[in-house]
Amino acid sequence: MRTYLDVLRAFRVELMAGLGLLAGCGPSGGESTGSTDPASTSSTGTTTSELTTGATTDDSGEVTGSTESATGTTTTGATTTSGEPGTTTAATTAETTAETTTTGETTGPVGTSTSTTTTSGEPETTSDTDGEFTCEAAPPGMTQQYVCFPVPDGLADCAACDDVCEQSWANSAATGDPFCSYVELVVQCGPDPMPAVPGQCCYFIAHGDGMVCEGRPFMVGGEGRVAPTIRRGDWGGAMQPSLAGLNDATCLALADLWGAAAADEHASVAAFARFALQLLAVGAPAALIDGAQRAMADEIAHARACYALAGAYAGCPMGPGRLDMSEVIGDSDLPALAAAAVREGCVGETLAALVAQVAAIQARDHAVRSALKQIAVDEGRHAQLAWRFVQWALGRSPAVREAVRDAFAAALREPVTARPWPADADPEMLRAHGRLSPDEQITLCRDALAGVVGPAADALLGRAEQAAAA
Repeated sequence: MRTYLDVLRAFRVELMAGLGLLAGCGPSGGESTGSTDPASTSSTGTTTSELTTGATTDDSGEVTGSTESATGTTTTGATTTSGEPGTTTAATTAETTAETTTTGETTGPVGTSTSTTTTSGEPETTSDTDGEFTCEAAPPGMTQQYVCFPVPDGLADCAACDDVCEQSWANSAATGDPFCSYVELVVQCGPDPMPAVPGQCCYFIAHGDGMVCEGRPFMVGGEGRVAPTIRRGDWGGAMQPSLAGLNDATCLALADLWGAAAADEHASVAAFARFALQLLAVGAPAALIDGAQRAMADEIAHARACYALAGAYAGCPMGPGRLDMSEVIGDSDLPALAAAAVREGCVGETLAALVAQVAAIQARDHAVRSALKQIAVDEGRHAQLAWRFVQWALGRSPAVREAVRDAFAAALREPVTARPWPADADPEMLRAHGRLSPDEQITLCRDALAGVVGPAADALLGRAEQAAAA
């Protein structure tokens, strides 16, 4: 059984690896046993601790990875596939090229291993001069892949990488993109005792074809701004949740909750449009501006999915009214922009991504669960974008470092709140249709602030201070 603490820990690994801040972020650094470790004072001036307690969920939730690695891949019908050399965000970089042919032979820098990657159900076997590493066939409809990644910092060896660690790192190694994730991925066997990439952890995995790469608030003058929700049919879609077992009060509550989520996602489109302009104003790298543009498209898709769900529960199409765009450009001063990115992205989107991921795990309606999975992965990538921008900005001036430190400290001190549920709605049906209870949201966000945001902020600021002193 997977707990939501596993989700938080995996997200922390993903975030820290994506920023190149791997030290202490493996299972030994983020694992919780259900008890709270002694609190410590962070560089932001706040008290942080490890994750505490959470509700048990099923094991069908998604975990994304964050480090590129060398892989060898073949798929059904392919005659030759070459794995491109990858890079890692760890302190050491391993480069290799794995070449896979129809004979299933993969050649690494040391020794030889063989693998046949198909979806036909035939056995997969790797062998070396000293022994044999054998794995079962990929499940029907899935592709098998041999992937490698560095031993996560804080772990003695590959064997110390537990199930959550394997899933997170193998997923990122398979996609080759720190901000993408396969919707379906199974770690089948490993680690390979004679890995194709010396010194790395190599596994056989199986994955499906689906890979996807609550939104950023649109803050104006310190206040969140959203468009009103109106009857409108051009922002919805074909998504149709099941209404079986829902009474009128619960349908109304779901329409209201999903309508509010849709308005937030719609406002995020404006937030990222403004962010792209602000990035241009401060001379940010092209990769960050490209990320902001991609995020706008993601948020449009999220808003459409949420409006479709809201309309289905309401019994009529729903969409956004006019969004007030007066005085929205905001400050292009780099310290102020970095502080806003901390509040809206590093904190806000990190929490939103985790809430969506946990909600997807417990959701039972297929349409709702599908929408939440997409939102969770995309919002995780948007959170990474905010962290990467702050990381870049920290190297620009002491004023930025001070503003970022103050912003994290303030965010970690703020009380956590959640929108209340209507008293006459069926709470179990609300959960089944993708809504976490207010208490669940508050507990999850508090644990995420203490176990994910706080440690990542400390590591980021600590690295920036070291670089400034060098």
